[in-house]
Amino acid sequence: MPRVLLFPVDDTEDSQKSWDWMINNFYKEGDEVHLLNVISRLSFAATLGVPAVDFTPQINREAYEAVVRKAEAFIVKRFLARLPSSIQTTPIVHIIKSEVDTNSVGHVICMKAEEIKASCVLMGSHNKGPVREFFMGSVSQYVSHHCKVPVVIVKQP
Repeated sequence: MPRVLLFPVDDTEDSQKSWDWMINNFYKEGDEVHLLNVISRLSFAATLGVPAVDFTPQINREAYEAVVRKAEAFIVKRFLARLPSSIQTTPIVHIIKSEVDTNSVGHVICMKAEEIKASCVLMGSHNKGPVREFFMGSVSQYVSHHCKVPVVIVKQP
């Protein structure tokens, strides 16, 4: 039975480096790989130019779809295009819109891990620094404490 690996991604170099590490050091032939990106209401609000208090994609469907296309584009560029040709799997991509703060993004990741019956969640850790992490929180910290499956956090030097 293949392992089901969940890899949450964002449009950062840290996430891309963690992906490269996972592919080179953790992935085994036959693994089922899932990529997960959570679109925050803050990024959606920035695209629409409206306050983040109301997350209402029906207001401007084109702007909402533009945010999804942007997520798809960085996933293809940063992750799918970097798969070595020797790897025969095609990752499954999940793009989820969510009310967001550190805990809710982490919660979405934990829920998706349960839904797909993940064997493991692999994710990068951003080098925010202790003060910024104190105020902004850490998604990887939340996931490591709340996820019901093993979590591998790839730290960047």
